[in-house]
Amino acid sequence: MEKAVIHFIILGVISGLTKGAGVLPDGPLNAALGGTVMFTTTLTPSEQPFSFVEWRFGEKVIIATNTTAAGYEGRVTLFNSTGSLELRNLVLRDSGEYSVFIVPQGGSILEGTTRLEVYERISGAAAVTSSTNLPIEGNSVNLTCDAAAGSNFTRLWRKDDSDLILTDNMALYEENRVLAFKSLSKIDSGKYSCEISNPVGKDKAQYIMIVNCK
Repeated sequence: MEKAVIHFIILGVISGLTKGAGVLPDGPLNAALGGTVMFTTTLTPSEQPFSFVEWRFGEKVIIATNTTAAGYEGRVTLFNSTGSLELRNLVLRDSGEYSVFIVPQGGSILEGTTRLEVYERISGAAAVTSSTNLPIEGNSVNLTCDAAAGSNFTRLWRKDDSDLILTDNMALYEENRVLAFKSLSKIDSGKYSCEISNPVGKDKAQYIMIVNCK
């Protein structure tokens, strides 16, 4: 009965709380698909258990003290001494805003909000020519950088292990996916590499360009 009353009180005052309140560090937290993330509060371990702890994903209650919501059984662990939460077996739809509400014994309600972003790990990077034209002087050629798996990634091109400096003969398209050569010359020969990365990993591929004379 006491827990039910506390829960009712929390629901009544949540709208008046200040976001952050120093209970959770600034986000976002980045984690890999299938992995584990720890939402660690800034509280020092308490000798006495908190009167009440509630974690939410958006508006949905994940766990309230010892009651776990459907779909989260076996996936969450609440650390009662700090109010921290571990979430396991992450899926992409776990991305979003998380909030915690803590009632210390004899203290004021503490609150914190942070954001989680779940990413698929990158694998199978490849840099290939997507043109039917041969790498011959005067021809136009495109190099394409893709990955077999991964999400929300960025691409960085290099030539001969140095950052690629675009010349008037080059252009990047489709968020750096395509490196286009308008008219090849011998100086375009070299080792081109493309690094694909996101907050949880990276992969790299390379293509050796040998420009032949006409």
